[in-house]
Amino acid sequence: MENNCIYGVWLQQVLGAGSRKAPALLEYFGSCREIYEADEQELRLSGIVGEKDISRFIDTPLDEAKEIIEVCERLGYDIITPDDAEYPDRLRNIPDYPTALYISGSLPDIDNEVCIAIVGTRRASRYGYTTANEIAKDLAACGAIVVSGCARGIDTAAHQGALLSGGKTLAVLGCGINTRYNVENEGLRKVISTSGALISEYPPGSPPLNYHFPVRNRIISALSLGVLVVEAGVRSGSLITANLALEQGKDIFSVPGELSNYLSKGTNRLIFDGAKPIESAADILDEYIFKFPHKITSVNIMDKNSRVFEKKVRPKWDNEALAEKYNISVDELPVRRENNKSSAGSVKRGKKRPEPDLQSKTPVLRIGMSENAERVLNELTDTPTSFEDLLTRLNMEPSELSRCITELELYSAVAVLPGNKFTKG
Repeated sequence: MENNCIYGVWLQQVLGAGSRKAPALLEYFGSCREIYEADEQELRLSGIVGEKDISRFIDTPLDEAKEIIEVCERLGYDIITPDDAEYPDRLRNIPDYPTALYISGSLPDIDNEVCIAIVGTRRASRYGYTTANEIAKDLAACGAIVVSGCARGIDTAAHQGALLSGGKTLAVLGCGINTRYNVENEGLRKVISTSGALISEYPPGSPPLNYHFPVRNRIISALSLGVLVVEAGVRSGSLITANLALEQGKDIFSVPGELSNYLSKGTNRLIFDGAKPIESAADILDEYIFKFPHKITSVNIMDKNSRVFEKKVRPKWDNEALAEKYNISVDELPVRRENNKSSAGSVKRGKKRPEPDLQSKTPVLRIGMSENAERVLNELTDTPTSFEDLLTRLNMEPSELSRCITELELYSAVAVLPGNKFTKG
C-alpha cells in the first residue's frame, strides 16, 4: 500500500463520501497530495470550495487518515485512490467519484470486464429471488462479473447465483467492510472476499447509516456496463440506482412482473420508460458479446443441458490449516465437538495432537452460516423433502426459504432433486 494513498483518504474524510468537490479539486490541482499541500489562498482561488470547506481543510490533520491506513493494513484491506494506476476509469467518468476505496479481496481490471449490476427489493418474492439467482448464475457462467450491494433479497440472490456457477462477484457496501451488518450474510461476504471483492468508500468501522446506501449506489452503477432491476416497488432504492445508471450512460434492463404485484410496479415502469425487458441472461449478454468476445463465453443458456456445471464454493474454515497439516481434505476431518477435549482441533497440555480418524466422513462444522439456513439444514435428512413440506415445518416465507436453500448450496450442504425436493448434501 503506497504512502501516497494517505492524501486520498484524508480528502475523503474532509469532504465526505459522494462529494463532487473532491473530483473538481483533483482536476484543478492534479493530485490528492497537491490539494493537501495547497494553502488557503490557493484553495480560494480555485473557486470550488467555500470558507467552511477551507476551515475543514486547514483543521483536519493527517492523523485520522494514518489511523485508517494502519487499521486496513492490520485487517489485510487494500486502498486505492485516483492517484493509483489501478483506479478504474469507469469510476473516473462520474462527477462524484470516491477519492478512496477500501477493498477486501481482489479487484479485477474493471475497465476490461463485462460487469453487470443486479439490484432489487430487500423483500423479494420467491419469483424475484429465483429469477435473480438464475440470471446471475448464467451471467457469471458466461464470464460476466455480477455487481450488487450484498443486502437482503435480490442482492443476496445475485451474489449467490454468481458464486454457485464458479464466477466472480463484487459487493459494494454502504458501511465499513468489517462492520457487523446484515449478520445473516456474514458467510456470504466471506466467500465474496475470496472469490471477488468487497468494496466500500467508507473506512473500517463505519456504521450502516441510512443515507450511506443511496450514496454508494452510484458506485454500483459506475462499475457496471448495465444495471438489471429484478423486483422493485415504485419507491424502491433500486430505482435510484437505475436513475444514476441512466445519468452515467449505462444500459438499463428490467424483469417484467405481474401488473397486480406491487414489487413489479417499479420494474414495469422502467420498461414503459425504455428499459430493455429481460427473460434470461442471454438478453443481457447479447449487448456485449461482440464488444467483449475475449471475455464472454458463448453458451446456449436456454438449453439447461449445455450449461456450465455449477461449482460448490466453500468459505475458508478455521480448521483448513489442520487439514493441510495431515494432507487430507477438509471433508475428511472429524467434527470438532465443544465438550470433547480429545477431538481434532484441541490439544491437551503435554500430549501430542491425536491423528484424525481418516475413516470418518462426518461433515465439518460450517462457519458463518445464517441462523435460518441452520434451521433448514436441521430439517433435512437423506429422505427427499419437498419445498412445500419445508415451508410448513419451518413456518417461513417462500422467498426466505429459497434464500436459505441457495445458501446451503454454497456450503454444499443440500442436494437439489427433481420435483423441487431436497436432501442433506
